[in-house]
Amino acid sequence: MSDFLEHWANENPENAKLVAQELLITEVTEAIWEAMEHAGITKSELGTRMGATKRYVSQVLNGARNMTLRTLSDIFFALGRKPLLRVEAQPQQGAWQNCSTGRFAIGPAKLRYRSTGNVIYPMDHWPRRC
Repeated sequence: MSDFLEHWANENPENAKLVAQELLITEVTEAIWEAMEHAGITKSELGTRMGATKRYVSQVLNGARNMTLRTLSDIFFALGRKPLLRVEAQPQQGAWQNCSTGRFAIGPAKLRYRSTGNVIYPMDHWPRRC
């Protein structure tokens, strides 16, 4: 799967853009899950703190609802956290690097993923070098 995705992302800028979008969504969602885990807060408790329902929180975290910057701010405020934004140079086309069998990475942060069938799952909560 990593060879396919690497090839697909490098085929054209539109594919690379879609991969970049999915990586950002994954990073943000993982950061929220990590903060919830650290605070010992469930989706129900997060919803209560936000003045929302567990269903709403679930929809935001699983991608069924668009997560706006306001929603993101509300989530981290409810978790007692301050989100920080770091902008890095975009990886050049062809910048995909294989870490090892079944894993791939992209760009400076080198997110690690594993593939199972047609789905790609993050291996770690936070980016690491391969």
